[in-house]
Formats: sequence, structure tokens, C-alpha cells
Amino acid sequence: MAGHIIHVHGTISAPPEQVWDVITDVAHANDVLRSVSETELLTEGEYDVGTSWRERRTLFGHHGPEEMQVVESQPPLRTVVEAEVGNDIIRTAYRLTPTGQDRDQTRLAMTTTVEMSHRSVMSRALWAAFGGFSYERTRKVLEHDLEDIEAEARRRAMAG
Repeated sequence: MAGHIIHVHGTISAPPEQVWDVITDVAHANDVLRSVSETELLTEGEYDVGTSWRERRTLFGHHGPEEMQVVESQPPLRTVVEAEVGNDIIRTAYRLTPTGQDRDQTRLAMTTTVEMSHRSVMSRALWAAFGGFSYERTRKVLEHDLEDIEAEARRRAMAG
């Protein structure tokens, strides 16, 4: 059972490869995303399926460190990361689409889903009653992530 699904999107003045580099630079996520306060890379090597890291942020009312894992990677157009938090699975998909006359811009679409199939009936009822509060806060966090990714992609483009 999917709890909440949140879609945010925007157009970034940078090619998909540059936006991809920002999204997949998980070791520095806490330097880029204001919603992430700590990041610890748990695997070595290039970003790909199986890459894992621990980050501290708040999503859907969950606080604290969460272990993230890449479950899909199609550079530089799509990646999906997920985390198990309690009885829930939180999954975020990033889709990068080249746009602009010279394909020098990127439409970034982010979709975050919380899967709650392992929750008790009581827990799901409470979520149905009060989950809207965390939905709005989480939507704001994701909108900030989108802004932060755009700002970092522009900064990197200007740097060189």
C-alpha cells in the first residue's frame, strides 16, 4: 500500500550530465542539500546499483540517520534510491530529460513514494488521519532539494 506520493519537477539550466553529477555525488550531499545534515558513504566505487550511504534528514515524519541504496541507475537519465525506515520503504526516483534548443537544459522530475504495506491496521489508520502534516513538510523538503540541485549544477557550470 502506497502512503503518499509526491512529485516535484523543474527545469535546470545545465545539461543532464552535469545535473546527474550533482545528484550522484552522495558523499557531498550534506554540502549541497540543506535538508541533509550528515552523509557517510558505505560502499566504494562509482555510483551504481548497490551504492549505499547513510544520511541524516527528515522525510515523512521520520527523523535520524537512514541507510540509502541505489536500486536503479541509468546514467544520466534516471536513478532510483530507497531506504527502509521502520516498517516503511521510502523510494525516490529522479528522471532527467534533456530540453532546450541545444539540449543544454534538464527537466528534473523527482517522485518520492512511501510504501506502507508492512504497517499494522492501526498504524495505517493513524497515518490516514495525520499523515497530511508530514506530507506538506516533506513536499517542502523535496522542493528545497530541487532548488539546491539546480544551484549546485549552476555553480559547477560556472566553475568550469
